[in-house]
Amino acid sequence: MKDRPTNYPTARPGGEPLKPITQALLERRATMHFTDEEVPEEYLNAILRFGGQAPSGYNLQPWRFVVVRDALNRRRLQKVAYNQPKIAEAPVVIIFLGMKEEWKERAGEVFREGAERGAGKLDTWEQARDKAIEALTSTQKMDVWVHRHVMIAFTTIMLVAEAYGFDTAPMEGFDPAGVKREFGIPDEAEVCALLAIGRLAGDEKAYPGRFGLDRIVYSERYGEKWKDE
Repeated sequence: MKDRPTNYPTARPGGEPLKPITQALLERRATMHFTDEEVPEEYLNAILRFGGQAPSGYNLQPWRFVVVRDALNRRRLQKVAYNQPKIAEAPVVIIFLGMKEEWKERAGEVFREGAERGAGKLDTWEQARDKAIEALTSTQKMDVWVHRHVMIAFTTIMLVAEAYGFDTAPMEGFDPAGVKREFGIPDEAEVCALLAIGRLAGDEKAYPGRFGLDRIVYSERYGEKWKDE
């Protein structure tokens, strides 16, 4: 496995400072239309590297990303995603997958290397691996479990792209079987979401508002009012 990324752009294209994560979160909007301006390779690689750093249960990283940039392939994807124009417009569209079985094959590598790096015991990593596999397979529905973790990586990529000054469009409107068929995706994979990345064409969407904490947060138990001071 790789170390933490160290070779990544520390500014946006053009030299502007990166947006702080709080600013990226507040300013990000779902983009409806994109220009054809490319996402430079160094920025795309950085965005993907940071996505790969997202947390996951037992560090099992069940996500896989299919990066679609070729125009013909994006049109193929568009056809199995209800013909959404932004898929053909955006220079990059990522298919996010959750692997329901493959993570078990990589679990040994994860636990062994984790122990070698000090995140576990060298003499018991195999037992730790086996306990993790048993715990997950006996208590979790794999389609639900991989969705949970893939969406952490998805959100990480979406916000890092915004921090670098790119626009994004998260999408859940697609035919999973069609996506699998068109892109050679294994049966075991869950197609969780699509994300378009590029540059906004037209006007940015207005901020639609969000519920206040008094509407979404409870204190200690459901129904107990939270004070938003």
